[in-house]
Amino acid sequence: MIRIDRNSERSLQTQIYDEIRDAIVRGTLKPGEQLPVSRILAEQLVISRNTVMFAYDRLIAEGYIVPRPRAGMFVNDKIPETGILSQNPFAIPFNPGDRIRLGKNPSFSARAPVLWKESSRRPQFDFSVGRPHPRSFPSKFWQRSIVRHLTGVRAPQAEYGDPTGLLQLREAIARHLKMTRGMEVHPSQILITAGIQGALNVLSRMFFTGHVSPSVAIENPGYQGAVHLFNSYGASIFPVDVDEDGLIVSRLSDFRGSLVYVTPAHQFPTGYTMALDRRLNLLDWAYRTGSFIIEDDYDSDFRYDGPNPTSLAGLDKRGHVIYLGTFSKSIGPGLRLGYAVLPGYLMDQARIIKVLLDHGTPWLDQIVVADFLNEGAFLRHVRRMRQFYRQLRDTAIEEIETRFPGSILSGRESGMHMMWQLPENFPSAQEIEQIALGCGVGIHQFSNSAAHEYGLGGRFRGRSLVLGYAGLNEEDIRQAMARLAPAIQSYMERKTS
Repeated sequence: MIRIDRNSERSLQTQIYDEIRDAIVRGTLKPGEQLPVSRILAEQLVISRNTVMFAYDRLIAEGYIVPRPRAGMFVNDKIPETGILSQNPFAIPFNPGDRIRLGKNPSFSARAPVLWKESSRRPQFDFSVGRPHPRSFPSKFWQRSIVRHLTGVRAPQAEYGDPTGLLQLREAIARHLKMTRGMEVHPSQILITAGIQGALNVLSRMFFTGHVSPSVAIENPGYQGAVHLFNSYGASIFPVDVDEDGLIVSRLSDFRGSLVYVTPAHQFPTGYTMALDRRLNLLDWAYRTGSFIIEDDYDSDFRYDGPNPTSLAGLDKRGHVIYLGTFSKSIGPGLRLGYAVLPGYLMDQARIIKVLLDHGTPWLDQIVVADFLNEGAFLRHVRRMRQFYRQLRDTAIEEIETRFPGSILSGRESGMHMMWQLPENFPSAQEIEQIALGCGVGIHQFSNSAAHEYGLGGRFRGRSLVLGYAGLNEEDIRQAMARLAPAIQSYMERKTS
């Protein structure tokens, strides 16, 4: 079934992965069908067993096969949506007309999202969002890679690099996106940035400066960093409500702009996943109106229940989606390393803006991350962290559902946070935040969790908290909830007495 070409530029593990994945998509391999054990397949192909195991690991990570203890590898009963459509999402450019203009300086009266806090001011048990576990950083790999690249090599530090980013890293990201998100991307379409926020700055300068009355549609509730940034460039915000199926696309009928910003895989802050029909409807809206979609895929590496949904960029066939990714959640926010995947006809403008902003991203971080991806270490790291975060998530769910009956936790299927909708008889989110801080626990309302909701009342803001659990240990979560439960009970008793 598997054919490999030893003279191909593609690695053997990539060839094995592609052959098995294509067989599953075509139906040659049926759901529930068993694959050969790695040792036997390696013997048949006369290759290293590790090569087969790496290919199997990639198929497991993408959801095409599942391991069964003491039984082997089997085709998943539910084939990921990435198998539905995986053509080049940027192959058919269209003329954006006059939608992209340059020239106007941004306003500097804007606010900034709340993400950084002094360590001395953090509570003992802090459930802040966006924080990977402090011991998760792959320090040993980083040290080895840095030493290797700094030993006897000085030329890269003495030269300006390509402002779009190091070619080795862009190539590695392109391969990673094909494997995990169903995207056929050429490295020339990738722009390396200082995290997703850096990418949003580049896009804001492309879409908003010089426009008479720029506007952007954004999820409501949504990401505070995007809202404040767009406002700083003078853009008006058109909030679009979300529900359990993600952005309510029908509400865009009243929107007269040409740009929408979404977080479809794990909506921030609710955690909802945009349903497939909604994603297709959103793409149809973009095609009909000649608009762009910014897809912020900030934490899709951590999916716990079921395969990852197909990215909008993986479904797009006409170059209307700009895809944003980051290593802040999977490796660490201190790297400040992310990327944007743009239709090819936008790259010249993106390169100019990147030069004006910072002349490119530091070389050393880029080459180390490229090594991390190319050597398969990133995939193993993500798989290990996914298992660890799943345990933390399960502990948080168990503690909250046991100690606080009537709570609703959304977004539990993936990511590093959940939205905790409080029981009806509980104090407000603001009161809970203060009660928690009083006993050394940091559980935060929207305004202190990089979240923003429009509307005077707000469907979620007053009764919801954003619970980031990835930065803690299981015992930390149990102790924090053991402190919080009696503190809330005592507060409620005092309030009613």
